[in-house]
Amino acid sequence: MSGGKSDKRVRLVIRACRKSVLLWTACMLILLSGCWDLRYLDKLGVVLALGVDEDPSGKQKLRLTVQVVLPQNVAAESKGGIGGTAVTTFTETGDTIFEAIRKMSAKTSRRLFFSHTQMLIIGEKMARKGIFPLVDLIERNPDIRTDIYVLVTRGVKAEELLQLTTQMESIPINQIHAIVETNQSAYAMNYVVQVNDLTRLNGEGKEQAVLPSMRIEGQKEMGHSNENVNSIPAKASPVLSTMAVFRNGKLVEYLKPKESRGLSWLQGKVKSTVVKLACPNSKENLIVEVHGVTTELNVKRDEKGEPVILINAKISGSVQEIMCTDINVSEEKVLKQIGAMTSQAVKDEMEATIVKLQKKLKIDAIGWGKEIYLHQPGIWKRIEGDWETVFPNVQSKVNCSTEIEGSGIRGESIVK
Repeated sequence: MSGGKSDKRVRLVIRACRKSVLLWTACMLILLSGCWDLRYLDKLGVVLALGVDEDPSGKQKLRLTVQVVLPQNVAAESKGGIGGTAVTTFTETGDTIFEAIRKMSAKTSRRLFFSHTQMLIIGEKMARKGIFPLVDLIERNPDIRTDIYVLVTRGVKAEELLQLTTQMESIPINQIHAIVETNQSAYAMNYVVQVNDLTRLNGEGKEQAVLPSMRIEGQKEMGHSNENVNSIPAKASPVLSTMAVFRNGKLVEYLKPKESRGLSWLQGKVKSTVVKLACPNSKENLIVEVHGVTTELNVKRDEKGEPVILINAKISGSVQEIMCTDINVSEEKVLKQIGAMTSQAVKDEMEATIVKLQKKLKIDAIGWGKEIYLHQPGIWKRIEGDWETVFPNVQSKVNCSTEIEGSGIRGESIVK
């Protein structure tokens, strides 16, 4: 009997312990199920892009424009209704971005929300004054992602670009965002630069900033109206220009198209592009599509102990168009000749960019200082203080090799 009572007592204790654990777990779940920073979507204005221009009145340092999505209009459009414009913009001035954002609370019924911001657009005049103060808030504030794209305008204000209506995407910033990505993957005259790329420039190496630039093609005064999206073609469209070069965060100059793509080659940003070559024995052209590039950069010492930059590019591609009437790409020697011509064309673009940055602008936007710091720290320690005067005289050597992997099913051109 005593044994049975003991077993019953043990079972009661175990049952009580289980109830205590369940009660404790339930209490904890109540505490954990809440969200201390809960925000309802119908109370937020989701900001997709920031645009910064100088204050035209001169009273304050900047004029901020934000592009905010209108979810009710987007939803109506998705259901086949007429929902109006998918976005709107708010504009305010201030001495800092954060001040201008808070002042916008007098114009919007919703708290501005930046976790979905995709792009920072800096007006040309503002970029000439300096871009680094404009990214401080983004880099510092946990509510704003640092992987947002950055670009500078050319010939227009950031405000005008953000107020442009677009045909291919109902949300304008989605089209602008995608244009930069598409160009890098298909032609590489520009490449993506994010806020975190700019903040990393504060490290060793004294590399200078470069940003893609964008302009408005057509009648920009018509770009903010519905008439723009209802005409074929659009009366005004956002169009990428070339890479913009900065010195100490201030815009200096825009590169030419071949120089801009030359910078992409040097930075290893080319994914795919096309190279136009002159026919060997005529005035026509042939086109090589590049679909694979590996760029390596090494730093060596010359006999005097000075740095020498070695750039090696390995390219693979295929012949896509032939206007030449006197070549047959089914012959291996012809493919080798085209490969050599492609290598020379790429090398020319790289060297043109190096000459522009070294000799004319004297700006290390290629990142050679960083490479010297990483590969030859002893040299960097000696020249770091004089890098701006040393950089224009650094020797470099570019080597390119190209393998043509295909030319289609026809050997000779159909053109006669």
